[in-house]
Amino acid sequence: MSVPSQSSPHYRRIAAMLRLTLDSGALRAGDRMISARKLAEREHVSLPTALEALRCLEAEGLIVARPRSGYFVSQVNTSSHPLPGPVPVTMSAVARSLFSSAEARLVPLGAALPDPTWLPGDILQRALHAASRRLAAHGQSYSLPPGRADLRNKIAAHAAQWGAHFGADDIVITTGATQALRLALRAVCQPGDVVAIEQPAYFGTLLLLEDLGLKALQIPTDPAEGLLLAPLADAIERHRPAAVLASPTVQNPLGASMPVARKKELVALIESAGIPLIEDDVYGDLAGEGQRPPACKAFDQSGSVLYCSSLSKTLAPGWRIGWIVAGRYHMQVLQARMAGDWAGAPLLEAAASEVLASGDYERHLRRLKSRVTQGVQVVTARVEASFPPGTRVTVPTAGFLLWVELPQQINALEVHRCALALGIGVSPGPLFSPGAELQNFLRLNCANEPTPHLLNTVEQLGALCHQLARSE
Repeated sequence: MSVPSQSSPHYRRIAAMLRLTLDSGALRAGDRMISARKLAEREHVSLPTALEALRCLEAEGLIVARPRSGYFVSQVNTSSHPLPGPVPVTMSAVARSLFSSAEARLVPLGAALPDPTWLPGDILQRALHAASRRLAAHGQSYSLPPGRADLRNKIAAHAAQWGAHFGADDIVITTGATQALRLALRAVCQPGDVVAIEQPAYFGTLLLLEDLGLKALQIPTDPAEGLLLAPLADAIERHRPAAVLASPTVQNPLGASMPVARKKELVALIESAGIPLIEDDVYGDLAGEGQRPPACKAFDQSGSVLYCSSLSKTLAPGWRIGWIVAGRYHMQVLQARMAGDWAGAPLLEAAASEVLASGDYERHLRRLKSRVTQGVQVVTARVEASFPPGTRVTVPTAGFLLWVELPQQINALEVHRCALALGIGVSPGPLFSPGAELQNFLRLNCANEPTPHLLNTVEQLGALCHQLARSE
């Protein structure tokens, strides 16, 4: 069964979001729920649709209707509980055990990378040759921070299409988005500080927090619409995190994207609290049927959003072209870049600039998004047909990652271990939580050519889950 996505009936999607709000502890037993009229206005749906969403929760016993008063959280509701406090991140041992067994021969359902055959190899090669001719011997030298001006200009021009108002001088080129996130965390945090993150969260973020000695404060995240703002506001008031780190557009692993109005609310919230937002936007270019939606950075008036992105998920993972726009933290980030792994690769930066300037990137994105949509549909259908009863699939609003909730008795780490023996790579849920929770979840990569072999592999994985369910 699939968790409702944007393409599902609206009332189901809204009901799923309201359930998460109740689970977060933002409302207590006896508290008044949002009215149907206000819910309809907020979600841009009809009043009957909003009423149907509330009635879904009433039928489950989560809320009760009081005549002429509205809906209230049920007195017998046991799902509401306070948000957990900050916790140390202790998942590197899990990550090491998993990554040490990763091999190129595995069917790549685990790695969050597009199929190499989906990348524009000819275009990349032409861009490399053109850059090599243009730079001559200088192509074998260093690119010094903040990175080549031609690439920074092209990135700024590309971002202007979705409403960004930063220029080339605001950008620092990095070795991928991971380095950008590390620089952002170093600029705004000290060891021991608390960082508010999504739940579940990208494991690369968790590894960075652990390495930098930072604590994670998990914020419930809606599978369709991203970070929940009421629990975040409550967490800010209670724990005063040093930063919020989130992916408002195409979250990893859920694939959720915040509506534009809520992105504005998120920026307003962090600005009023005086807390920076580190925005991880590596999948942002995969969102939207035509023009992609704006990132939170488009609404940043105070320089409080540290925007991080790269070309790794859309164009050339091995080129390691990333960037950060750090707003009022620009000098701290630039200094940290110069003090650390400061030298970039001029040839690759110049080649990336060639691709962005030619229009080839935009044409490639249109083809890639179409393939991704097909891949998600095909893999989702095969999972729903072949996995055990009780499996729930969160269909992404964009991007190519599928978040799969297995029946409670199936251990995802055991699925991972057995799948390796079959030559299949998967990403188990414990990778996506600070304390290696989420024991019955898997993340699957759908950005692969849906060949018969791939689909048979998904069926194999489903059969394995059936077997593990029976053995418990």
